[in-house]
Amino acid sequence: MPEETLRAGASLSNITPALGSALSGSFHPRYAEDVEDDLHARALVLDNGEKRLALVVCDLICLPRKAVDAAKARIAERCGIPPEAVMISCTHTHSGPATCGLLGTDEVPGYLDFAVPRIADAVERACRRLAPARVAWGAGCEPGLVFNRRYRMKDGSVRMNPGYLHPDLVEPVGPTDPEVGALFVETLEGRPIAVLANYALHYVGGAPGTSVSADYFARFGQALQRMRGESFVVLLGNGCCGDVNNCNYRGPAPTPAYRWERADRAANLLAAEVMKVWQRCSFRQEVALDCRLEEVTAAVRQPDAETLAKARAMPPKPVSDMDRDELYLREALIMTQEPPEVRTPVQALRVGDLGIAALSGEIFCQFGLDIKAASRFETTMVIELANDYTGYIPTLAAFEEGGYETWLARSSKLEPAAGPRMAETAIRLLAELRPA
Repeated sequence: MPEETLRAGASLSNITPALGSALSGSFHPRYAEDVEDDLHARALVLDNGEKRLALVVCDLICLPRKAVDAAKARIAERCGIPPEAVMISCTHTHSGPATCGLLGTDEVPGYLDFAVPRIADAVERACRRLAPARVAWGAGCEPGLVFNRRYRMKDGSVRMNPGYLHPDLVEPVGPTDPEVGALFVETLEGRPIAVLANYALHYVGGAPGTSVSADYFARFGQALQRMRGESFVVLLGNGCCGDVNNCNYRGPAPTPAYRWERADRAANLLAAEVMKVWQRCSFRQEVALDCRLEEVTAAVRQPDAETLAKARAMPPKPVSDMDRDELYLREALIMTQEPPEVRTPVQALRVGDLGIAALSGEIFCQFGLDIKAASRFETTMVIELANDYTGYIPTLAAFEEGGYETWLARSSKLEPAAGPRMAETAIRLLAELRPA
């Protein structure tokens, strides 16, 4: 039975926190004193008459499972879309509110109660805007913006962000993924409704430490709309970039002419590549839509006895006065209160011959490459920080090498086998959606 003509709708909700909110992404909290640009939840809904999918990207560092589940429950109630057909991911901006407790920063009280209904509202408004549509997908390549941030040093150790032209730097120890995936959604007359892009690059930064900002992710959307000369909703799902950033430490430190120059450069180059893909795509009005979601179980690591003894012997001190080592001792005590294991979702979505895998946590780049290599879809996106937050998900090799992303804390807590298990599950679910 052929699919019915596609309908699509897109919308966005403002989720900017109040001034005074703690901002996440540092060892210690910073507090919002200004807003460089507003944060949004951006939603795209697709409906082919048989299945309805909702894709949401939030300008947040992460969303814990409790918030995702609450948003999905409201979407199911008000829109009739089941949880397995809804993907909610985050960009990982480091200039947004603390949505959970990480290192020395505590969750902003009440923020999730404010944000969850607005995330669901974005989907509901997108549903109300459903109209006949056509879609296309494809992939380009932008290698000049991505660098693996983990380097082998002359003493054999592996260090994250060692510094520009560090004399002991030898080589990066992990890959990058320069592919730029994109899904284009237009009216039947060719007017853009939405674009969902996918690129494996950590935040770029540029905002003052006390300003709220959606980082280069939102600037990419602005650049794409400017190039197209029209207004539409742009979602940029972050790829597997737990060990990838925008810093080339084998070269000299950049000297930007203004604060946001690097973010603007990343946004503009990425938008230009997506425009190239857009120009060569073939659109269709009838596409298969489908989804899968499966819970993966992973053990939570625990601190060793020596670390716990040090942590318990640490004299009382305000968190704001703790140094890095003391913060990790504090994290060790917090980790003893964590459950012994977690269940976290792995999701796969199909839009015609575009496959989307969605995983929780800050996934190392190699896992994204592995998933794409195994996929049978014409184009495959892998979106991290989706449907939950489980911290860094390093490779087995990275756990052996050590380094920041493996240090035990709420930001890196799952067993080494978690990453391979997530990737294997994503590959299998994509295969179910696109049989050989």
